[in-house]
Amino acid sequence: MLHLENVNYQKVKMTGGFWKKWQDVVADNTVDAVYEQFDASGRVAALGHTWRTGEPNKPHIFYDSDMAKWIEGAAYTLAYKKNPLLEDQIDALVNLIEDGMSAEGYFNSYYQTVELANRWTVRENHELYCAGHLIEAAVAYYEATGKRKFLELMMRYADLIEEVFTVTKEASFVTPGHEEIELALCKLYKATGEKRYLELAKHFIDERGTKEEPTFHWFNDDKRYAQDQAPVREQESAEGHVVRCGYLFSGAADVANAFEDEALLAAAERIYRNAMDKKMYITGGFGNMKHGEAFGPDYFLPNFEAYTETCASLAFVFLAQRILNMDPDSRFADNMELQLYNGALAGISLDGRSFFYENPLEQKPSDLHFFAASGANNRPASRVRLFSCSCCPPNIMRVIADVGGYFMSTDGKNTVYTHLYGQSRGEVSLDGKKLVLTQTTRYPDQGKVRVKITAKEPVKAVLAFRLPGWCRNPSATACGKKPDRIEKGYACFDREWKSGDEILLDFPMPVRMVEADPRVYADCGKIAILRGPLVYCLEECDNGKSLGDIRIAAAPGFKTRYDPTLLGGVTEIAFRGSRRAGSFEGLYRDYEPARASETFKAVPYYAWNNRGEGEITVWIQK
Repeated sequence: MLHLENVNYQKVKMTGGFWKKWQDVVADNTVDAVYEQFDASGRVAALGHTWRTGEPNKPHIFYDSDMAKWIEGAAYTLAYKKNPLLEDQIDALVNLIEDGMSAEGYFNSYYQTVELANRWTVRENHELYCAGHLIEAAVAYYEATGKRKFLELMMRYADLIEEVFTVTKEASFVTPGHEEIELALCKLYKATGEKRYLELAKHFIDERGTKEEPTFHWFNDDKRYAQDQAPVREQESAEGHVVRCGYLFSGAADVANAFEDEALLAAAERIYRNAMDKKMYITGGFGNMKHGEAFGPDYFLPNFEAYTETCASLAFVFLAQRILNMDPDSRFADNMELQLYNGALAGISLDGRSFFYENPLEQKPSDLHFFAASGANNRPASRVRLFSCSCCPPNIMRVIADVGGYFMSTDGKNTVYTHLYGQSRGEVSLDGKKLVLTQTTRYPDQGKVRVKITAKEPVKAVLAFRLPGWCRNPSATACGKKPDRIEKGYACFDREWKSGDEILLDFPMPVRMVEADPRVYADCGKIAILRGPLVYCLEECDNGKSLGDIRIAAAPGFKTRYDPTLLGGVTEIAFRGSRRAGSFEGLYRDYEPARASETFKAVPYYAWNNRGEGEITVWIQK
């Protein structure tokens, strides 16, 4: 087991290109847009504990988590775009939290204004989940500004939680109903050096699945829903609520790293591989069941009904990052990249002001009554600015703002891993010597990456670069020489590095056609189009209606063209195909083999629904 640390986002700056554009959108638009909606819906006011019975905007059990993720994401933006007014805005929220915190250190907007007597009694009511997100926000704000007030408030809260759950044991449950605090406590430990927070995270991991706990009746009391079916180290497959699962094993991976717990690492990898191999959509999305926002049966991946919550993709981004710090296997980095560019990024509009909660792979707006009739409110025809359960908008906001923190890992001594590519400048310290890796690239539109080394003095180190699994013929050279070895999908160069040294990476990006395992019934007889890390889709605005009737030609003749005016600048793919000819007089007709040949256009999946409502499909008949 290796013990790497991700290189902090403050040390990996986006200097241009794809992710810099997205970070600017978040800083300029998303921060304000999400805050405005949270203010209008009562989330901001809830922190002040002023709500009284009979008033509108009654605080909800998860409002604190929404606000905490907003603070965290806003804090990350301060690292690359100074904003004194935003900092003042966050300080005002921290003051509200300080004023509302009880003498012993408790803070929860719902319980302190709605039913104080019932705190620590209802496992499913997100108390520890909200606490975890507040802790993460406090750590992020401290790292961004150096201000300790919020951090110290959350240390008090964590101390109280430790007492309630490990000393007095006064709570009516043993472990969180919605996991999250486990990974947050590990972050608090790293920020403060207080090992008791790490021990508390380990406590929640160790206790889960070992005792009878309250279950969730609306999920038929199935213990798998909250990952209670077995002790964490013994769990075999990805089960239950997807986000809970991803957050639980992210915390478990952090604990595994800190305590050199091989069994916990093995469990985290086992769960991730099971999800990737049997329950993942081609876009990287997870969650094939609307009921319970849960994992469904193996190979059950319906496209129109896909749930694929934005937060679910992000939860597995978090988990991949942590596994890579102990087992740098390019397959996990490949999947992290797939999620970031597709399953997660589809959840936010190009202007950063509206969002999807669910990210289906097929949609026909006229058929969405199917979801409305079932009481669903998270599947609109177009992105919206606010959901009643609005966890996804601030979540994708904080990950884009922090995306540099997913690019690299290091042991701080003599090894640096580069997991992701994009125009950037990453600074690492190896045994006190600074090494800067500057990436110049048009990735993901082109696969060539030039990495330039800057160092005040020569540095002996291993630099490892991921060879993407989607690339069939990657090449990597350092100062004209081939890698010393290829290890789990990483090209490793072991040498003394000096200023001016260059690594040249080339990842050819031909258009690929991908098919699913035949056990994925929904995709039998169909293909998906991919190029580089991007999954493509067809939209009605480019190809007309009845996208399901389109059949790709045996020789599609793919042509790619970068269009800077299309969807913020994307590479479009044109291909030959056909539709059925003639018209229908009624619902059915005798089969007619004749088809009309046409040229169709595919665009990146993440950018769909930015040109109005319409049909979409990822999978195309072959």
